Amino acid sequence: MAISVLEKNITSPDAADAAKTVVVYAQESDDVMVDIGPEQLPWVSEKWGLEKSREQNNQSLLLAAFVAGNIRSQIKNDKAEDDTYSGWIFAIDAYKRLRTKGAFQSPAIDSLKKMEDDGTLLQHAKDVQFKDEESDAPRPPFA
Repeated sequence: MAISVLEKNITSPDAADAAKTVVVYAQESDDVMVDIGPEQLPWVSEKWGLEKSREQNNQSLLLAAFVAGNIRSQIKNDKAEDDTYSGWIFAIDAYKRLRTKGAFQSPAIDSLKKMEDDGTLLQHAKDVQFKDEESDAPRPPFA
């Protein structure tokens, strides 16, 4: 399963294909639902000062990690309901592993990690999901 590839070694040569598989599955499957936006992915607008291709690669892998964690939880619980918290936990872990291949800093992911350490991340995820449900604004499809 593509999620396992990302979980075991997000820096492996197979990770890019696995990431694509996970994201395409989330887009096309009626069995899962993943909300994507700046609240869920606060790191996407960050600039990390890396070479452009490496920065784009890390951004893509972190997006895929978020999606993978989110849908893994839904599959495990047999419930097609967005799980921002599980997506963040997977992304935080992926971030740690990506940083072993070369130093970069994401203030947004560091903030999520601090919330997890403080025990407030789950409530923050619920707040983001509730805010999303309340919003009637149309969202662009995630790509």
